[in-house]
Amino acid sequence: MSSMALSSLYGGVFFLFCISLMGVVMMGLGVVCGQRGRYTKDKLVAFECGFDPLSSCRSPFSFRFFVLALLFLIFDVEIVLIVSFCYSLKITSIIMPSVGLFFFFFFFVILLLGLMHEANEGALCW
Repeated sequence: MSSMALSSLYGGVFFLFCISLMGVVMMGLGVVCGQRGRYTKDKLVAFECGFDPLSSCRSPFSFRFFVLALLFLIFDVEIVLIVSFCYSLKITSIIMPSVGLFFFFFFFVILLLGLMHEANEGALCW
């Protein structure tokens, strides 16, 4: 091997060694400087929004809150789909102009019908 190839190889090995050493030093500093002493019994218990985790698990739960949370999740995912469709509308209109728009409006109509049904059922009235 030529001296140029060997110096390049040694340079690469030295670079990997330095990067690995920096990673080990940072992990060691994280372990040494970490706040292990600040964990108390209360902080190690899982936190559920507004519920006392040490009480009885058979406490009453609001069904309306559960339905509203599910509706939020469903409509949140659908909004993400609509926004991503709007970003890809330029590409879709070039390739298949009418088919893409038909499926978008079909999806949007189903979304609106679902929202109207939930409003009729009273699930949106808190």
